[in-house]
Amino acid sequence: MRPFIARGANAVRCTQCLMAEFACFCHFRMNQHSPVEFILLFHRDEIHKPTNSGRLIADLFPDETHAFLWSRTEPSKALLTLLEAKQGHCTLLFPNTDTAKVQQRPQRQLPLNTEEPNTKHTFIILDGTWKQASKMFHQSHWLKDIPHFEISSEAQRSFLVRHSSHQMQFATAEVSAMLLDTLGHKKQSQALLSYYQVFNQHCLISRKRDKSTNT
Repeated sequence: MRPFIARGANAVRCTQCLMAEFACFCHFRMNQHSPVEFILLFHRDEIHKPTNSGRLIADLFPDETHAFLWSRTEPSKALLTLLEAKQGHCTLLFPNTDTAKVQQRPQRQLPLNTEEPNTKHTFIILDGTWKQASKMFHQSHWLKDIPHFEISSEAQRSFLVRHSSHQMQFATAEVSAMLLDTLGHKKQSQALLSYYQVFNQHCLISRKRDKSTNT
C-alpha cells in the first residue's frame, strides 16, 4: 500500500478493485478455472495503478495465478522455488526480439508438451509498459533459461479483427486473453476479455467523473 496522489486522489476507493466506489466493478468478478497457470511479475511502478489490468488475471483465475513483484537481481526465494518446480513446464510470454536472438534465448513452439496430462503448463506474464517489460525480460539473468513464446502477427491480427478496433497495442489482460485464444482455450479467453472490457468501461467512467469534478 502507498498513498494515491494522482488525479482522483480524493475519491473514496474500493479496497478490492481500486476503482472509485461509484465505478466499482467487483460484482462482475466471477472466479473461473484456467487450463494453464500464470505467474504474474509486476513492475513496481505498475502494481499500484488503478488502471493496471494484470491483476484481472488473478481476479478471474485465482487458483491458477501466482503474483510476485519483479526484481532484476533479487527475485524472491518463493518465486525461484516455484520456477524450479515448474521446470520444463514453464514459458515466458514475450516477443522474439533482436536482443533475445543475440542473447540466444530459447523459444517455445506449439503444441505444448502434454506428456504429463495432470501437469498444467505455466506462463510467466510480465506486467508493465512495453519499456518496463522489455527491461524485465532482457535484463533478468535468472529468466534467461526459460523458453519464451511469441504470439504470431497473424494470430494478433485475427484477434484484433474479432475482438478489438485499436492498433496492435495491448494491455496485459488482452495479451493474456490472446494467449489463451492461441492455445485453443476460447471460453477462458473470452471470459478474460469480457472482464477486461468491463474494467475498461469503468476506468472511463471514473476518468470522466474525475474530469468533471476538477473543472
